[in-house]
Amino acid sequence: MGATGGPGTARAEVVRLPHGDGLWAVRAEGGVTDADHPALHEAARPAPGCTAVVIDLALVPHVSPEGVRALAACARTLAADRRALLLAAPNERLRRALSAEGISSAEGGHAAEGGFSAEGGFSAESRSAAEGGSFSAGRPIVVRSVAEAAAGCATSPAQPSAAQPSAASPTPAAPFTPATQPAEPPTPPGELLRLRKEIRHLRAKARTHPLVSRAQGILEERYRLPDDRAAFSLLEASSQRFNVRLRTLATALVTTPGPRSYDSVWFPARERRTPPRLAFAPGLRTASANTAEVLSAVLRRSMEVVGADMGNVQLVDPVTGDLRIEKHRGLDEDFVEFFDRVGKDGTACAQASQQVTRVTVTDVATDPLFEEPAREAILAAGSRGCHSTPLVKQPSDLPEGVVSTHHERPVRALSAAEARALDEMAAQAAQWLEWYRHTVVLDALEDLHFAGSTWR
Repeated sequence: MGATGGPGTARAEVVRLPHGDGLWAVRAEGGVTDADHPALHEAARPAPGCTAVVIDLALVPHVSPEGVRALAACARTLAADRRALLLAAPNERLRRALSAEGISSAEGGHAAEGGFSAEGGFSAESRSAAEGGSFSAGRPIVVRSVAEAAAGCATSPAQPSAAQPSAASPTPAAPFTPATQPAEPPTPPGELLRLRKEIRHLRAKARTHPLVSRAQGILEERYRLPDDRAAFSLLEASSQRFNVRLRTLATALVTTPGPRSYDSVWFPARERRTPPRLAFAPGLRTASANTAEVLSAVLRRSMEVVGADMGNVQLVDPVTGDLRIEKHRGLDEDFVEFFDRVGKDGTACAQASQQVTRVTVTDVATDPLFEEPAREAILAAGSRGCHSTPLVKQPSDLPEGVVSTHHERPVRALSAAEARALDEMAAQAAQWLEWYRHTVVLDALEDLHFAGSTWR
């Protein structure tokens, strides 16, 4: 994911197509006047598995003749690597300007006759040319939107184009049906439901207990406490005073180098920062908010932007590097338990975290990205498509977490406005989470240190 907002910037994401190929979508902003525009640099380094690149020009006010030459040169470079370059230009004036400079349009001309059409995708001739390293003769092709580009790229020559939905108004897909439909199980009795809830609670406690135990051991040794109960009491008191979750405080204690001495200040040279503003949650007081409130606002805003009824937010565990669910909405308990912790592959959120870029899965049922148990859990929850956006300030940073929206039907690629809104929100949320970790959590650690060193 590239830098957010402003002139001369670009953001990139992966749009996964139904049968596993990826479309590298680069969202450009500011006029394209030469080869130095960040969008061209992003387009030249697509993520692994992306077989085509689309540069979204929806937020580009103009493309100069030199910019057109730079786009054409980018197309030739990608063609040598057997990738096509498409330009998403919803503005009619911009499409005409590009056409006047010799760039083909999917609506007619060379591209529709022998290359690409929104309805039928790449022709057999273009695909053969791609195999020879000269995809569409190395010329960029103009389409109306990233969604149209994705729909065209998803259409294989073996599939009739009529089966493909329109990018502007997609035909609702049929609900996913397993090959053998099992009989509907009877509603579990109340006692069974109670036992399931208790088992989930015990599993969650078992996952947290080792971390808290490590934190207690550190406190016992560092402050010569009599037992683990005294250590837990100190943890609990600082957690409550600073409104920091016990698990968060235990994690910070385990991962932060200890104070220099028993009676010294733990963080003597720390600079206190002003809490960052969260434009997507204007009613939230960021200086006194906790992570639960901020992540709830992140989830609510994400679902509003894309019109979803289901979603979840995960944070990166500093100890293991796994993603851990913190907030969810519209998803059942089986889904939440299955994805309570997610590793480094096998899901869209894992790929978004590892590649630090948004991942859109257009159809969960057919995408080979997912390991089968994960696919089954997602489909059972009623999700057929998802958008997973990393919470990150800058593309060079490590992500703080991932927010994912889930949809009942296969999804299209996001519009430029939707992508921009999600990226701006994600950057603000990541900045706040970093501030919270370096301010509120460190305040709680300092308080814990003082309480431990003066314990009697």
